[in-house]
Amino acid sequence: MIWGYGIMGLILALLWWQNDSLQDELKEQHTINKMAINANERWEAEISKLNSEFAKGLETLSELKSKKEIERVYVKEVSNNTNSCIDAVNAVYERLWERENNRTNKDAKSSYTNEPISAK
Repeated sequence: MIWGYGIMGLILALLWWQNDSLQDELKEQHTINKMAINANERWEAEISKLNSEFAKGLETLSELKSKKEIERVYVKEVSNNTNSCIDAVNAVYERLWERENNRTNKDAKSSYTNEPISAK
């Protein structure tokens, strides 16, 4: 009977020691999990920022493409209005000059319109 209590005490002591060891491992794993969660949150924020910047870039490219299309339509209109080639080149040059002037003047209205500029 004394042996039974001794074995039982030994088993309880081993379980107690095992419990402390598992508690330490659990704390260490909890710390590792917190670090992983923080890293994931930073990655999510960075990816969200990159997605936003990418969307803005696509929007800007789309705007540039539509402005170039307007310019192409304008050049076609100038060249299709039975004007001479020199008139068309002069009109395009004037148009580019106007765009450059508007670029330096931030308050000026955009020069991208379908309205033809009269050739001089």
